[in-house]
Amino acid sequence: MKVVKAVISKGVVFLLLGLVTASPLAAQEEEEEAPQPGTLVFSQNKCPYENFPEINAATDSVFAPVLDELLAEGKLLGWGILTHSWGDEWNWNIWYSVESHRAFLDFWSEYIQRLNESYPGWYQQFVGLCTDHKDNIYSVRIAH
Repeated sequence: MKVVKAVISKGVVFLLLGLVTASPLAAQEEEEEAPQPGTLVFSQNKCPYENFPEINAATDSVFAPVLDELLAEGKLLGWGILTHSWGDEWNWNIWYSVESHRAFLDFWSEYIQRLNESYPGWYQQFVGLCTDHKDNIYSVRIAH
């Protein structure tokens, strides 16, 4: 999957944790057994435009270096940031591409660990920069 990195913004990365019930987990495990092009995790944020300079600075200095390390190590297939000033209110979005749902959970655990070790207090520093957040995990059916 080739995707051109969009605007690399400094930003807010919210913890991507949710409740997983037994039946969705079993369904996910079945999906992982079948060959698929991968998994795409898409995190959407509503951020005031006046916070974009701080979000962009954080992405460039804190998040991007760690994400690029994980990419070079093969723990991440790709990542990028999409921003806009015209459209719906979800204006700062980050995506992560991995091989499977399990690979995402492993990547995410390592990512947060490295952020906490290298940049203590990163979460508290940036948590208030956006007002709303939602995450989606997609199984990629077709990719060219």
